[in-house]
Amino acid sequence: MDVFFYSSVRTKKMFSIQSYYRNDICILRDLGYNVHLSNSIWDFLCFWKYDIAFLYFYRYSFFAALFAKLFRKKVYYTGGIDYLEKTFATVKQRLLQIIFFKLCNFLSDRNIIVSSTDWENVREIYCGKIPNKCSLSFHSIDYSKFEYTENFSSKKKIISTIAWMVNLDNVFRKGVDKSILVFSDFIKVFPEYRLVIAGPAGIGSEYILKMIKQFGLENVVIYKGAISEDEKIELLKDSRCYLQLSKYEGFGIAAIEALAAGNQVIHSGNGGLKDALGVYGYKVDIENKEQVLNTLLNICEHDIDVEFTKKGIKYVADNFSYNKRLSDFRKIIGEYHAKS
Repeated sequence: MDVFFYSSVRTKKMFSIQSYYRNDICILRDLGYNVHLSNSIWDFLCFWKYDIAFLYFYRYSFFAALFAKLFRKKVYYTGGIDYLEKTFATVKQRLLQIIFFKLCNFLSDRNIIVSSTDWENVREIYCGKIPNKCSLSFHSIDYSKFEYTENFSSKKKIISTIAWMVNLDNVFRKGVDKSILVFSDFIKVFPEYRLVIAGPAGIGSEYILKMIKQFGLENVVIYKGAISEDEKIELLKDSRCYLQLSKYEGFGIAAIEALAAGNQVIHSGNGGLKDALGVYGYKVDIENKEQVLNTLLNICEHDIDVEFTKKGIKYVADNFSYNKRLSDFRKIIGEYHAKS
């Protein structure tokens, strides 16, 4: 059985770069489906090439779903629904997202919601009742690769954060600018630490580099640009603290990866971060710079709380492993056994 896996990405290379795409593609293949990647809604007019449309994000993928339903294909949706969140989206953005979600829901066979915040936002737009088509299943990570099993004394004096920096808005949404501002004061107390920032370059990274220069932090803040999966794993296992000072986070996969890699994660608790970190991160008010700074200082003034950190690692294993999402997909979509 053939699946067209769609998202409106600029290039299909993104399906291998973004872990949430990559993991879901692997899960579908492990369930026996032939997965074909698509970033064009026009592919769905080729009705003879697919049986299932698996669509990411509840916006312009509506048109792919419309084509699929015209040919009586199954339609499944997943991905974050950031613009349903009142504290993040403008009134216009939220209204547009409500319209698109309801249209997508009308056409879909099942919607796989990825965070409890999205779940509650969907409930709200349907007057307190979740549509029968919706199921909750958190995104997964490749836990076995990120799991920290070494001695915690080998952690380096590194604070890290990872963000997509091709555009400027994402730098502000992810709080990368706030991380630099906090670190500029933190380094006065702990000059031996380094802040390492990673993520694909663009207008956002240009802004960040100017900011680093403005504060005279060129020797202590390192921007690594785009890094490979292996480099990301090495960075997170080396670093002691991870900063996720997001205004809103659809889910927070990087924060989960950091937690699995034995980091003390300081975060806003916004959006999916509530699910991603549970009680095992350090929630702060990101608009209160002193609170964020004092939290970071307090963590670094003391030895790593090994038992607490190990519980955080186990929390990731129990809730966000590949096998957990695979099991969810098996229940929601089913397993296809191809005939030999």
